[in-house]
Amino acid sequence: MTNQNKIIAKCGLDCVKCGAYQATIHNSDELRKKTADEWSKMFGGVIDWKTINCLGCQQNDKAKLFSHCMVCGVRTCALEKGYATCAECKDFGCEKVSAIWKYDENAKKSLEALRSRPKSTI
Repeated sequence: MTNQNKIIAKCGLDCVKCGAYQATIHNSDELRKKTADEWSKMFGGVIDWKTINCLGCQQNDKAKLFSHCMVCGVRTCALEKGYATCAECKDFGCEKVSAIWKYDENAKKSLEALRSRPKSTI
């Protein structure tokens, strides 16, 4: 869901602020390496910087998504239910999406703002 200078992911994260998105739009291997290093440390794994390419969660073209986004449980759930974001879900705040909010409380705030809008604007 696009909102001014934001691309709101299914979980509420702002894709525009994401390192993968920034590395992709700037075509920067330096940013890809920095993001891969940060995420590897944050999530306790090894992320290959060459996989850091993404234009946001709302993309349907898998070639434009970071590998994790393609298998993200939150994204998959929202797609299966036909929702642009979790803000539309009757199970808002479920275990899947609330796990994301531990990393970025602004994601929850973004979805809460969407939920407070009249249904015709979501």
